[in-house]
Amino acid sequence: MERKRATDDGLNGRKSGVALLLGVLISLTLLLTVAAAVSMTLVKGKEAQYSLDRTRALSAAEGVTESAQKRILDQISNFETPELSGSVSLGEGSYPYTIAPIGSSFTQTDADGVTRTVQHYEISTSVQVGDGYAAVTRVVDLSLTPLFQFMIFYDDDLEILPGPNMTLGGRVHANGSIYVGSGATLTVDTDYFRSTGDILRKRKNDNSESTGTVNIKVQGQSTYEAMDNLHDAEFTEWTTYALDTWQGTVQDGSHGVKEVAAPDLKTIQAFQPDGSKGFYHAHAGLVIANNQAYDQDGNLLSLPAGTIVEKSLWDGREKKTVMVTEINVGLLNTSGRFPENGLIYAYRTDASSTQPNGIRLTNGTQLLRPMTLVSEDPVYVRGDFNTVNKKGAAVIADAVNLLSNAWNDTKTSSSLPAATNTTYNLAFVSGNVRTPDGGGNYSGGFENLPRFHENWTGKTAKIRGSFINIFESQIAKKPWVYGGNVYTAPVRDWAYDPALNDLANLPPFTPNAVYFQRVLWDDGLPLPLF
Repeated sequence: MERKRATDDGLNGRKSGVALLLGVLISLTLLLTVAAAVSMTLVKGKEAQYSLDRTRALSAAEGVTESAQKRILDQISNFETPELSGSVSLGEGSYPYTIAPIGSSFTQTDADGVTRTVQHYEISTSVQVGDGYAAVTRVVDLSLTPLFQFMIFYDDDLEILPGPNMTLGGRVHANGSIYVGSGATLTVDTDYFRSTGDILRKRKNDNSESTGTVNIKVQGQSTYEAMDNLHDAEFTEWTTYALDTWQGTVQDGSHGVKEVAAPDLKTIQAFQPDGSKGFYHAHAGLVIANNQAYDQDGNLLSLPAGTIVEKSLWDGREKKTVMVTEINVGLLNTSGRFPENGLIYAYRTDASSTQPNGIRLTNGTQLLRPMTLVSEDPVYVRGDFNTVNKKGAAVIADAVNLLSNAWNDTKTSSSLPAATNTTYNLAFVSGNVRTPDGGGNYSGGFENLPRFHENWTGKTAKIRGSFINIFESQIAKKPWVYGGNVYTAPVRDWAYDPALNDLANLPPFTPNAVYFQRVLWDDGLPLPLF
C-alpha cells in the first residue's frame, strides 16, 4: 500500500515537473512572441518615424529651393546683384542654400520671336529633420526678356475694352487675368496672347459680359477665329478648346502659363527707405531735381537758358493745377550735357498724391541719341516725339500723359482744348489706378493707359512702341474719368514697334521680365538604414 502510494507520489511529481516545464516553455514562448512583437512594433515605429521625418525633410528642402529661386528672381528683376548663398527659415528651423551659375549666359530667340538672355543656375540645399535627411539639387534656366519686346505687359489683371475698332499687333502678357471685349471689333494680330490667370469675355468692374467682336489670330496662320462670350476660361472644355481653335496663340493659367517677374516700384523711386538712391537715380547720366541739373557724381551743371524751366498746367483728371519741370529736349541735344548712357532721372520733391506735380518733355521730335527718362512723378510728353531719325526711346514714370502738338497750357477747369494729330515713337512703363478686385471703378483699361487731356475726337494719336504697366500710380492717383472737360478719346493708331525685337534698338536700361524654367531636379534621398 505504501509502495503504491510512493509510486503514485512519484508519478504525480513527474507530472508536476512536466507541467511546470510546459508552463515555463509556454511562458517563454509567449515572452519571445511578445518580445518579437514589441521588437517588430519598434522597428515599424522607427521606420514610420523615419519615413515621416524624411518626408518632412524633403518638403522643407523643396520649400528652401523655391524660396531661394524666388529671391534670385526678385533680385535680378530689380537690377540687384544676386546673392549666391543664404538661408531660409521654415517652421522652427533655418536651412542654408547655395546658388551657382553654370557656364556663361547666352542669347536665344524662341518660336514666338522673343529674344532673351538665358543663364543656367544650380540651386542646392540639404535639410535634416529628426532622423530624416533630404538633399535637393535643382538646375534651372533663368531667362531675361526685355519688357519692351511685348506690345502689352501687365503685372496684374489686364483689361482691353476699347470703344472703336482697334488692332493689337504685338505680344500680350498679363500676370493675372485678361478681360477682353470691344465696342466694335478688336483684332488680336499676334501669336502670343497669354495670361497666368483666366482669359474672360467680360468686364472686371461689374462682371457683365463684354460686347463687340474679338478676333484672334491662329498661330502660324493668317486666319482669325472669334472668341465669343460662351467660349472663354469659364467654358468647361476651355483648355482644349483654346488650343484647338487658336493653335497656341491663346494660353492662360490652365495651359501652364507662369508668372514672369518684373521690376518693383522701388526701382523708379528717387530714394530707398535707407536713404540710398533707387536704381535708375543711381545710374542716371543726368539728374534733374527741382529744376536743377546734376551730373552722375552730383555736381551742379549749367545748361543753356530755356533747357529747364518751370511751367503750370491744369490736369482735368487730377482736378489740379500742377507744376511741371519742363525739359526742352532740342536744347538738351545741343547743350553738350545729353547723357552718354542715355539715362535721365528727373523728379520734384514737392510732388505728392495731394499735389501731383511732375515732369514734362517738349521739343522732342529728334533725339541726340537713344534716351530713357525715368521719374517717380507723373510725366507729360508734349507734341511729336522721336519722329526724326527715330531712336530707341522710353519713359518710365508714375503716370504717362500725352499732350498733342496743339497743347499750349490754356486749358482750365471749364474748357477742353482741341488736339491735333500727333505721333509718339516711344515705349513706356506707366502706373495706373486699377479696377479693384471684385469690381468697382473701371481702370480705363489698356486703351487708356496713356492719359489724355484734350478733345481728341476725330484726331489721331499715333504710337509706335510698347505699353507696360507693372505698378500702381502713387502720385497721380485719381480714378479714370471720361468726357466732360477731362478728355475725349483719339483715333488710336497704336502698334508695337518691331524695331524693338532687335536688342540693339532697345532704349537704354530697358527693364527685364524674368522667369525660371526647371530643367533638372534631384531629391537626393538616401534609403532607410533598417
